[in-house]
Amino acid sequence: MKLILIAGKARSGKTLAAKILKEELEKNGKRVVITEYSKYIKLFARELTDWDGFSEPKPRKFLQDFGSYVRHKTNNPKYFIERMKEDLEIYQEFCDVVIISDVRLEEEILEMKKYSPITIHIENRYNLYDLNQEEQGHETEHALDNFQNFDYSIKDKSESEMKSILISIGKKENLL
Repeated sequence: MKLILIAGKARSGKTLAAKILKEELEKNGKRVVITEYSKYIKLFARELTDWDGFSEPKPRKFLQDFGSYVRHKTNNPKYFIERMKEDLEIYQEFCDVVIISDVRLEEEILEMKKYSPITIHIENRYNLYDLNQEEQGHETEHALDNFQNFDYSIKDKSESEMKSILISIGKKENLL
């Protein structure tokens, strides 16, 4: 199983990049799943709020605060990372490639080193950055600002440019 980690701020294009990769990999016969560290937070949000889990806008403040709450309440800053590791043990039996599309913290990269992940940073200063100041200030929006160890970085690209770059990455990594 190959692991791809996609990092970036809110609305940078992480999900779009994951979907493009999935589509291209599946065209080449790969079994692919897209997953998120935040999937458990989103599950709680669906149960505890009136959000359906898909519609925009997301209850971003709730999601940010709830993630912080869980890491604090469990006294385990790696709570979601550990759950993902458990999930990866299952996915590896059914998938050729797993894409984690919402990497926001350095530990979410470093703790996955045993899988020799491909790390991709997506940055888009032209995005529809509709977060308020409090949401923009949350640690998950800035924790990777100084992280320099990404394998690839895609900055300020249109969807078609991003697709071309992602296909090149897939070929370079012998996935396509």
